[in-house]
Amino acid sequence: MKISSSAVQEPEQELYLLLTNMFILLDDTDRQFFGEFGLSTRQFWALHHLDESESLSMVDLSRLLLTDKSNVTAITDRLEAAGLVKRSPAPQDRRVILLSLTPEGRKRHDEVYAAHQNRIRTLIGGDEDALYTVIRTLEPIRQRLAEYLHPRVPQASTTQTTPTGK
Repeated sequence: MKISSSAVQEPEQELYLLLTNMFILLDDTDRQFFGEFGLSTRQFWALHHLDESESLSMVDLSRLLLTDKSNVTAITDRLEAAGLVKRSPAPQDRRVILLSLTPEGRKRHDEVYAAHQNRIRTLIGGDEDALYTVIRTLEPIRQRLAEYLHPRVPQASTTQTTPTGK
């Protein structure tokens, strides 16, 4: 017997489809929004991660952007050509390339970030209590997904110390 697409779904599937659809809508909204500033979504998030630190290696940035190193190279090439980031060798290891924002990059990030925060408030804003209820409801689901993708390595002993002895 074929189940029609209009059949009642389990709440887990319904929530999954809702979240998937929201992700697609948010992703497309961000793509269009950042495009108004001449940036791709990943270029903006690269600027944002660089704004949060003095500098990042290209490997670290690739991890933060959840993308491979070759994609970070292309992102960096475009941002560097626009005068928004600069590359420099790491003092401790010249094989490592560090990225940092230029003054123009910091200015562009701050401008786009403020506009993005306003856009988020416009699109998602509403009753604060209701929003916090949604956050409290979704956070355990997010934690389960993160644990599924990146399971914690069990500790061999509870008396283990860090390399510094602490």
